[in-house]
Amino acid sequence: MLLKRFEASSMQQALARVRAECGDDALLVETRSTRNGVLVVAARPETALPARDQAGRPTRGREQRWTRGFRPLAQRAEDFGLSARILAAVENALLGTRVDLSRPGDPALPGLAVRVLQALLPVEPRLEGRPVHRDFHALALVGPTGVGKTTTLAKLAARAVAAGQDIALVTVDTYRVAAVEQLRAFADLLGVPLEVAFTPADLRTILRRHHARDRVYVDTTGRSPLDRDALHQGDAALPGREVARVLCLQSGTRRRDAEVVLDAHDRAGIDAVCLTKWDETTMPGEAMSACVERGLRLSHIGIGQEVPADLAVADALQLARAAFDLDAGGTP
Repeated sequence: MLLKRFEASSMQQALARVRAECGDDALLVETRSTRNGVLVVAARPETALPARDQAGRPTRGREQRWTRGFRPLAQRAEDFGLSARILAAVENALLGTRVDLSRPGDPALPGLAVRVLQALLPVEPRLEGRPVHRDFHALALVGPTGVGKTTTLAKLAARAVAAGQDIALVTVDTYRVAAVEQLRAFADLLGVPLEVAFTPADLRTILRRHHARDRVYVDTTGRSPLDRDALHQGDAALPGREVARVLCLQSGTRRRDAEVVLDAHDRAGIDAVCLTKWDETTMPGEAMSACVERGLRLSHIGIGQEVPADLAVADALQLARAAFDLDAGGTP
């Protein structure tokens, strides 16, 4: 797998260079801001490799898609929901190493496959702890209805208070019945202020009022990704780049539906993704793959309803082990 770096003054310019040099199907490995703009690391997809064996012979079907040595790992990752595109990138990287892919059983293969996949999984750790950059001072939890936005907000807020942070809660969700009362009860339990923003101007005023706090968590109304008018209204409620958008995406979302959600929220920008309800699916890899292939950073994994315990910081190593169904020691 050949990685290439692209630096530009804007993300649009960087992605245009990626498409020009690596094609429309390029895999985004990393995106980050720099002093002069943005940096994108991308990989050119090798589409032929997943369809041939290590000797170069054409293959067909799930049993013959991968090299013999990589096949057992690939099939476990496919059962997890990991995309063929990401697995092809992993196999391509392995072909450039000393591991033997001509037959199963190379003891070095599982650990090395995990390390390669780990490098492809972008994570966003800056939502934890006191923010160093003002980019993550205010966090808005966005996403479809029923994905666990309010529960995730409660977990993040409770963890912040437990860590000694000075926070405030804000809700723009004046549509859902009892939403404000539910969040007010939680704010009272934590001993933190709750404000209600009815308009974008209200939210700007509230953010200025709480500028000195460590974090401000903003709850939003769930919107169907197919309802463009509602999505536009939701985007308009969050002022510019003053609020970082954390997309809550249910882990069991099928790939096609995940793409619809991501397309809907891409227009306003996605700063991080929390994969919710991980404990309610056996195939979280489809939603995860959709995010990874777009270069979106994973911040947290929701693993249950318990507040604040059931929220794990996204760990690329642990996610890679889970995808290949390996224990902590790299054993199948």
